[in-house]
Amino acid sequence: MIRNIILMGFAVLLPLTACQAQEHSVIALSHSDHTVYEVSPTLGIINQFTAENQPHEGVATADGDMMFIAIPNGPHIVILDTETFTEIDKIESDYFYGPAESSASPHGVALNNAESKLYIGIENAAIPGVVVYDIEEQRVSKKIDLLLGGGHFLAIDHQTDKLYYPMRLDDRVVVLDTETDEIIKIIPVEGGPVGVAFSPEGEAWVHSDYDGSVTVIDIETDEVVEVIQTSGEGAGRIDVSSDGRFAASTRGGTEDVYVIDTHAREVVATIPLGTPGSAFPLFSPDSEKLYVQISYRGTPRGGEVVIIDLNSMEIENRYDVGSDPFGGTILNR
Repeated sequence: MIRNIILMGFAVLLPLTACQAQEHSVIALSHSDHTVYEVSPTLGIINQFTAENQPHEGVATADGDMMFIAIPNGPHIVILDTETFTEIDKIESDYFYGPAESSASPHGVALNNAESKLYIGIENAAIPGVVVYDIEEQRVSKKIDLLLGGGHFLAIDHQTDKLYYPMRLDDRVVVLDTETDEIIKIIPVEGGPVGVAFSPEGEAWVHSDYDGSVTVIDIETDEVVEVIQTSGEGAGRIDVSSDGRFAASTRGGTEDVYVIDTHAREVVATIPLGTPGSAFPLFSPDSEKLYVQISYRGTPRGGEVVIIDLNSMEIENRYDVGSDPFGGTILNR
């Protein structure tokens, strides 16, 4: 068997075993060219899928066989087979439409531990909330109403199976029990919270867009235990390394990424990204690299995935990817 590999703009056919040697890849969602890119840390772009409209967020199953990609302006969710990188199904729902048949913006997506339910945030519905899709039955089972605004991104902590949904316009983080699908806490978080990631020590790390802060929440109590100022400005997202050493918060205004020591609760590196644009961080599974998608909107440059070595805290490679990648996930192979 062979797989199509795209290097420096040329298509090359490589044996499948060459791709299997890659333990993981980066999924980068490029908005303007409507394309889902799979990026190898050593080869660059190795797969791509062109959607009907802008892809914004994505989540993969643990075995890497399938991905769910949110298309807010569709409005729908694409289900991709990662072996063939083709669409195998599409999730559509009346809940994905807002007033006057406008899009309710299905945007954030997350899978529960059992991978039996997909959670989809709809921030522009008449009543914003979360749509629950039953994967086994292949149907939307319910909508959870939330009377808060600005819910752009959501994620599930896989130690507790609790869902955390930052509300940027209301300075709140909503916590859902994915077993009962009930709201169990609403946590005040200042500065326009928009991104969330989890540490193995049982903490939720929340990035706020408007004040440069990162807020740490104890997952057991769902109380704020620390607020860290990065000195950065502008929009971005956050990720936490799987070994729990570092959190990474990106800032489009100051054009950099702040690497935070999660135990010392302090910024240990500020890495310039080189040009203006929003950036989306993802740590490698072995916690040795940080991948940052950079969206150079409003410039002729396009977009990149930048690879940062966490031992040297320096950029070691850059790949041109799409037009403005922002959003995605790590795909385990």
